[in-house]
Amino acid sequence: MTEKEQTIFLKPTTMKPAAEHGSEVTRRFAINKAGRMLAAAMQDRSLRLYDARNCDEIQRMEDAFLCTSLAFSPRGDVLASGNVGRAVNLWDIRTGECIATLDGHTYPVLALAFSPDGNQLVSCSGDTTMKTWDIDSRTEIFTLTGHSLYVVTCDWDPNDNRIVSGSVDSSIREWDPNTGRLIKEHSDHRTAVHTVRFSPDGERFASGSSDMSIILWDPQGTPMKPIETLHGHQGEVRALAFSPDGRYITSGSSDKTLFVWLTEGYTIEGESATMGEVDGIEWYPDSSGFVSADGTGAIIRWEVTSLSDMLTPLEDLLKEIEADTDQSRRNELSQKFEEILSRYDEETLRDKRVFYLQWQCKKGLGLLKGKPREK
Repeated sequence: MTEKEQTIFLKPTTMKPAAEHGSEVTRRFAINKAGRMLAAAMQDRSLRLYDARNCDEIQRMEDAFLCTSLAFSPRGDVLASGNVGRAVNLWDIRTGECIATLDGHTYPVLALAFSPDGNQLVSCSGDTTMKTWDIDSRTEIFTLTGHSLYVVTCDWDPNDNRIVSGSVDSSIREWDPNTGRLIKEHSDHRTAVHTVRFSPDGERFASGSSDMSIILWDPQGTPMKPIETLHGHQGEVRALAFSPDGRYITSGSSDKTLFVWLTEGYTIEGESATMGEVDGIEWYPDSSGFVSADGTGAIIRWEVTSLSDMLTPLEDLLKEIEADTDQSRRNELSQKFEEILSRYDEETLRDKRVFYLQWQCKKGLGLLKGKPREK
């Protein structure tokens, strides 16, 4: 990874605050294809559907078991959930009714992914197997075997060429969805693979691991090939998501950080932090922003905007303050400082870079109280 100046500011808006009670902790998280609806599985065993823009609750379903995986059908009518009861449930998102239960695994269902047309579903389990299902007939098609430990993540190629899985056994496996046969096993990560994701057009692929690395892959050939390994997180990489155009990939980690990487230059263009370990990331398909879920139960919308647009007003003001050596403009500049601060919301003002510039301006204006946070 090449070190360079960052260009992106991640502007946060808390849509669902941190949980006040354990029952409100968000365990699993997904967004539908249209980007209008979020699904969250809660510690109280409920599945909740929210408006993706403001997190207003739309629908609530109750499962008898704790949810361990979620996926929206591309058709837009069904939410699939896997649970500790070893089953996959299909829910009608309009009525909240469980319309089918798919049984066959012998351990909790830890990951789910639909085929691009929504006709099939793949489920991954702690029993080390994967199963593909026909959604209309609600029957099992294939059982995919080969992993030696829990299968915890999977994704279905948007071009329908393969299913890719990741396991605690540290391997990534490519499968032929038409035959259920293994295409290739990859051993590029050193420890457990927590997340695998295709870009929306299927031209890029990424994997994240507890070895703290992200590997970018070229999935155009069969088998796919690793292109670049990205290092930056200080904890396991738990969540990945590509921007709609594939230009960026966002990563979230147990170290409570979010990075936005440029997929061509392999550089970190933006970063921020969360209060808890990042468990899920989903980009909005029609905008320059994404949503994260973390271990506190919070769901946060992040607007991807220019870093210079956010910092320049305070940087320019600081130059004026430093140039006012006789303090003849102190009152004027103090008023200007307050006016600039009024343009920012409270969450943006807490960003460490914005906060540090505030502190420098206050120091120059003689308004300082307390000590600065580390830059």
